[in-house]
Amino acid sequence: MKKQNQIKDTKEIKAEPLLLQMSCDDNLFVQMEGVFFRNYSEDLMNFEKEEGYSTVTLSRDSIFHLLPERLFFKENSLINERKHFFDFNEEYKELKKKKKEILSFFYPFDTILFKLSLDLEQKLNLFAEAGNEIFIKYFLDESVVQTRQCLVSDNTSESNNYIDKLRLLLPFVSQIRGNLPLLVDLLKIIFSAYKVEIKEIAPFKKRFIIQIEGLSKEEYLAMDRALVPFFDFLHCWFLPVELICDFRIKDFQQLFKLGEPLILDYNTNL
Repeated sequence: MKKQNQIKDTKEIKAEPLLLQMSCDDNLFVQMEGVFFRNYSEDLMNFEKEEGYSTVTLSRDSIFHLLPERLFFKENSLINERKHFFDFNEEYKELKKKKKEILSFFYPFDTILFKLSLDLEQKLNLFAEAGNEIFIKYFLDESVVQTRQCLVSDNTSESNNYIDKLRLLLPFVSQIRGNLPLLVDLLKIIFSAYKVEIKEIAPFKKRFIIQIEGLSKEEYLAMDRALVPFFDFLHCWFLPVELICDFRIKDFQQLFKLGEPLILDYNTNL
C-alpha cells in the first residue's frame, strides 16, 4: 500500500486534473514547449505561483508548432551556402532568439485554448461527482418501474440512506443481479456491518442476517423500519424474481445478562 508521503507517478496524468487540485489563479499564463519534451517529461513540466498570476509550462505543441516552419524561418538557414563571414553559432543563437519571440507571441492564444480545456475538465469532474444520477433517473422513471411491476416509486418517496447507496449501482444491475456472494459484500459496506450472511429458510426463500453490534433500542427500531423498503428495493432490482427474501438484524456477541439492555430477537432469544 502506498503511503501518503510517497511520491506518486504522474507521467500519464494530464495537466488539467493536477491543476484543478492546486490553488490556481484565474490569471493563468501558459507556455507550451512542444510535444517533443513528452519523450522524457510529464505533461505538466512546471508550475510557478507568483503574486497575482501563475505560470504553467506544458510539454504540448503550441499553435506555433502546428504551423509550417517556412512561415517564420528561411529554409536551410543554418547551412553555409558560401556566405562570407558565416558563423554557425551566431546564426543558431539568432534563430533561438527569434523562435522565443514567436513563441511569446502565441502564448496568449495558447493560454486561452488551455483555459477552455481546463473549464471542460472541471465540468467533467462535476458530472463525475454527480455519479450515476443521469442513468438512475432513467432506471427509476415511472414507466420503467411500471413495466417491472415494482413499487419502488412508493418505497423511495422518502429519503432512505440505504437505498440511496444501493441505487448508485443500478446501471450495473445486469452484472450484479442474482450474484449473492457479491451482494453480501455490498451489503456489508452499505450497513457497515460486522458480517452479512444468507440462510436458506425454504426452497426459493432466503433470509439475510445482518450482524451489527451494540445498537440501542431506538437505533434497532429505526434500522428495522428503514430496511423494509430497502429489501423491497433489493428484491425488485437485484434478486431473481422467483426468490423470496426477508431479513433479521442480529447481535450474537451480546452476552445474556440481566440488567443489560436486551432486545428480543436482536441480542437475546427465549
